[in-house]
Amino acid sequence: MVEVSTFEHQVQLHLSPNRSATWQQTKHLIAAFALFISSIAIAWSLAGAWVILPFAGLEVGLLALIMYLVSKATYRWETLLISSNSIQVTSSNGISIEFFRPDTYLYYKKDLSLKCAPQLVLQAPLQQFEVGSFLNLEDKERVHECMQKAGIAVCSNKWW
Repeated sequence: MVEVSTFEHQVQLHLSPNRSATWQQTKHLIAAFALFISSIAIAWSLAGAWVILPFAGLEVGLLALIMYLVSKATYRWETLLISSNSIQVTSSNGISIEFFRPDTYLYYKKDLSLKCAPQLVLQAPLQQFEVGSFLNLEDKERVHECMQKAGIAVCSNKWW
């Protein structure tokens, strides 16, 4: 998701992944899967196949871990504050970078095989930062357009 705010001489882009479920909804889904898998495992153990119980527990545990990691990844964010002299990038993982705007450009790297989403990389002579690596194709296109409208030079690996 891309949220654009315009101030007097600044443009702010707040980037976050699209989230279809909250952590509370994810916990309810994990509990429903655990109940369903446990009921099947208990039924089989009552029928004499008690060996299935540890595997059912392992399945529920791995499913819960994967759902937790995916849900946690949807709470990432990045904020870009574009002013006349600088571009400040702040992210949820503690990264804070400032680029000198006249020396910075956006490198728009398209995958020529069309299998992957394009990459948006802020480049300066001594530093670089990939912007919105967690965004989908439409959101990356919107970030590209917004940064171009904000006056940031854009270079691409596809010139035709």
